Amino acid sequence: MDEARKPDDKAGPAEEAGERTGLLLYGVVRARGWRGIERRNRELQRIRYRDIEALVRPTTFEVPADSNEAVQAHQKVVEAVMRRATILPAPFGVVFKGRRPLVRLLQQQYLVLDEGLALLDGHWELRLHVGAREHGGDAELLADQALGIYSELRRFARAAIPFPNEERRLLSAAFLVDRTSWVEFIERIEEFGQQY
Repeated sequence: MDEARKPDDKAGPAEEAGERTGLLLYGVVRARGWRGIERRNRELQRIRYRDIEALVRPTTFEVPADSNEAVQAHQKVVEAVMRRATILPAPFGVVFKGRRPLVRLLQQQYLVLDEGLALLDGHWELRLHVGAREHGGDAELLADQALGIYSELRRFARAAIPFPNEERRLLSAAFLVDRTSWVEFIERIEEFGQQY
């Protein structure tokens, strides 16, 4: 709901043109988190509530075009933060109509966001895609082998989420792996690659 404008308030040029100021959300971080990303990208801002902050960039209040370039730019910001701090990433295209609605979300979802950051803290998301080297073969055997790989890797992860299979993939999954043991996780994947 828009707040009523006082008679002496003046509309800015963007409002006169019918545009509204928005904030594109990249994710939520701890307030004590790394701040180096703002040096590289001067448009980035942090909106704080208690001990968490939303990492945002000013934009127009509309659904952004989801071109490959825009999605990759979004992902680069998330990855840059992820290298130095824990981020609860937002999917591309989440735009808030100004600061107030964003702070309201942080207030209402504080416990969920705090728990999400606690779950991710000290971990990285690694994705695995398994496909058959050759077309044909025993589809049931290949599916069983892919399930075996997933089950084995799941033991090394704090959490794992399988994704729906695409036509040429036997398995697609994301694993939440401790930052101190990701090398062992990758080595195990390489062993599976040699074995199968």
